Amino acid sequence: MRIIFPLLILPACVPTPAETPVVEADPAPLLEAMTAVQPEPLVELVEQPHSVVGTGIACPTVTILDSEPGTLKEHWMGGCTLENGMQIEGELERFDGPDGAWLAGKGFRIEQESDPVFMLDGAIEISVSGDLWLIDAAASLCGTEHWSCSEGLLGLDLAFTIYPAALFPHDYDATVSGAFATEEATFTLDGAWSIDEGICGIEPTRGMLSVQQGRHHALTLDGAERCDGCLGWQVQGQPTPGLCGLNP
Repeated sequence: MRIIFPLLILPACVPTPAETPVVEADPAPLLEAMTAVQPEPLVELVEQPHSVVGTGIACPTVTILDSEPGTLKEHWMGGCTLENGMQIEGELERFDGPDGAWLAGKGFRIEQESDPVFMLDGAIEISVSGDLWLIDAAASLCGTEHWSCSEGLLGLDLAFTIYPAALFPHDYDATVSGAFATEEATFTLDGAWSIDEGICGIEPTRGMLSVQQGRHHALTLDGAERCDGCLGWQVQGQPTPGLCGLNP
């Protein structure tokens, strides 16, 4: 799966004397935001939960609640141990139908020697309207490809749009708004961007991400002009040298 935003620690671009930063700023809020606003891990979790979570044949116990043609509804019950020794606790329900899909956890978690490796409490829903996806995430989770449980729980209260869904994740436009929380802080954000891997495969071709946590941070995405892994960055309306870290 491609990564919409870099998840590496992004060092500030090395400035020349003419590019001396106007403000000093901590990039951590931006790194957290870049992780939180990626829709791909959420879509993958809803569409392929068995693969993402790593379930076994008999654990958890899976009950089919609805098996009408084109529709699937399952209930997962933990309280069991996988062949590799990991324990599954809690409950999870998933639904997949012609008009959308959702995944909802109730204290659902997988533990290895009492340390969580996956957790989901809350729901992620994808609604389908023609070629438009509406994604609502109101959940606390960890253990996805981009947010490990060693980093703590990631709390999401986010709404996305994806268009056209038929071309996701390679060529589409997206918007996001809402809030997210880590163990350290709560952030609000709004953004819109375009992905076109035919033009740039390492970053959005264009767009903006606005993050508020103490100070206001604005990221300018410009892969169509410079597909170099560098992002424009302003703090309280004042420029910085930007953020770089990806190799074309």
